[in-house]
Amino acid sequence: MRACACMPTLTPLKSPADALCWVAPPAENPELTSEDPLALDYVSQQVGLWGLPTLTTRSSRAQAYAMVLYGLQLVERAIEHHSYPATDEVRRELFERWERFWALATLEFREGQLPRGDWDSMRGVRGARNAWRSGASSLPLDFQLISRQQELGNLGAYLAPLRRSGLVIEGSLRPGPGALALIDAFWDEPSENKHRGRYEEYALVALDRKSTSIARVHGRLTLAQVGRFSRLSSLVERGRTAQQHRLFEALFVHARDPHSFAMSQLVESAAKAGVAAPRDILDAALAGRLGRLSDELLALLLTARRFGEVMQGLVGAFDRVYSCLDGAGWVAPRERIGREALDAETLGALKGACAALLSSPRVGAIRRLPMHGAAFLRLVEALVDADSLAALDLLLLYHSNVQRERRRGEGWIRNEAGKLVLIVTSYTARPESARFPSFKLDVVRTLLTDLGRLPMSRELDVLEGAA
Repeated sequence: MRACACMPTLTPLKSPADALCWVAPPAENPELTSEDPLALDYVSQQVGLWGLPTLTTRSSRAQAYAMVLYGLQLVERAIEHHSYPATDEVRRELFERWERFWALATLEFREGQLPRGDWDSMRGVRGARNAWRSGASSLPLDFQLISRQQELGNLGAYLAPLRRSGLVIEGSLRPGPGALALIDAFWDEPSENKHRGRYEEYALVALDRKSTSIARVHGRLTLAQVGRFSRLSSLVERGRTAQQHRLFEALFVHARDPHSFAMSQLVESAAKAGVAAPRDILDAALAGRLGRLSDELLALLLTARRFGEVMQGLVGAFDRVYSCLDGAGWVAPRERIGREALDAETLGALKGACAALLSSPRVGAIRRLPMHGAAFLRLVEALVDADSLAALDLLLLYHSNVQRERRRGEGWIRNEAGKLVLIVTSYTARPESARFPSFKLDVVRTLLTDLGRLPMSRELDVLEGAA
C-alpha cells in the first residue's frame, strides 16, 4: 500500500535527552488537584457558606488577614510617598511587591527552611524559596511569587472575606475604619514598640517601583527581624494576645452573619473534646454534645451532614465504576460494570443516604443553587428507586451533563452498544477514600489555633503553600 503524501514521518533524535523530559506536578503544588467528576465540590462549598459565609477555603490564616490589611494600607502610603497614580492596577502591583518582600523576610528569618506543612509556610512559598539565597547580598524583588498571582496570591485569597467582614471597603482595595486597629498593631502593640516606624520605612523601600532588589539591612533593621515580627506564626510565637483578640472579634464575634461565632464555639468545643473530623463534629453537634445551638443552625448542620453522606456515596460510586472499567482494560459490558461497581451493599447505602437528604430541612436551598443544585437533586430523587443498572446510567448521564455544562466535552465513560468505554484515562480514582466535605470546619480550626484558642499541632491541616 502506497503511503499518503501528507502522512507525517518520524525522524530519530540525535540527542533524545536534550529534547525530551518527563514532566510531573510537584507533590506540594495545590494548584494541581484532581478534577471533581460530579461538580459536588461546588455544591459542598455552597452548603458550607450557609454556616460560614464570611470565610473561604483559602482564607485559613489569621495573620494573613492582618498582613493583607497592612499591605493595602502601606500601598496607599506608597502611592502618596512616591506620587504614583491612585489606580487599582497600581495598587495591585504595589501589593504584590509588599507580598514578595514579606515572603522573603519570612524565608530570611527561617534561614530558607520552610518545609511542607510548616506554620510559617505561606502562599507562594516555592516562588520565594527559589528567589531566596543565603548570604549578605541583596535579594530580588522582581521574581514570580506565584502563578496566576491575582487569583492565588494572598490578595486573591483574602480580599473577598475581608470585604464580607467589613474590613475592606466593598468594591475597593482600601481598608475600612474597622481595620485600623489591626493595621496599627501589625508589627507590635503601639505602646510596646516605639520603633515600629522603621519597619514601615523598610517596607516602603520595597514598594519603590524602580527597585528590582531589596537589601537585607535597612539602617539598624534586618530583613530577618521583619520576618520574625510578621510571619504567619508570629501571633502565637510572640504571644500577641491583644492582636489575636482583635482578629477573633473581627472574624467571628462581629461577623456579618448570624452563625460564625456559634460555629467557632462549636469547632473549639469539638477540638477540646478530641473531635476533629468534619463528620464527627457534625454528629457531636447534632447529638447536643457541643453546646446549645439555635434551631436554624441545627437545621443547616443536619442538611450539611446528610449532603456530605450523599456526596461521599456518589463520588465513591463513580470511582468504583471508573476503577472497574480501568481494571477491565478500558472496555467492558455495561451489565458487568453495574454488577461489580454498584453491588447491593454499595447501592443500598447510597439510596438510604439519598432518601435521608430529601427529607432534610434545608434541602430546598440546595435545589435553588445557581449551578448544579437542581440537577443534583434530580439525580438524588431518581436514585432512591433505581436498581444497579439504572443507577449506573443515571450516574454517568449526570457526569456527562456536568462536563458539558463546564464546556469540557462529553463524559469520561461512553456507552457503545451495551459496552462501556473509558475515554479519559488520566483520572485517579480513589473509591475507598473518605470524600466527606470539610464545610470549612478545618479552616475555622486553623484560625482558632492562630488566635491562641487551640494548641498548635506540629503541622498545618490546611496547606497554605502554592506555586
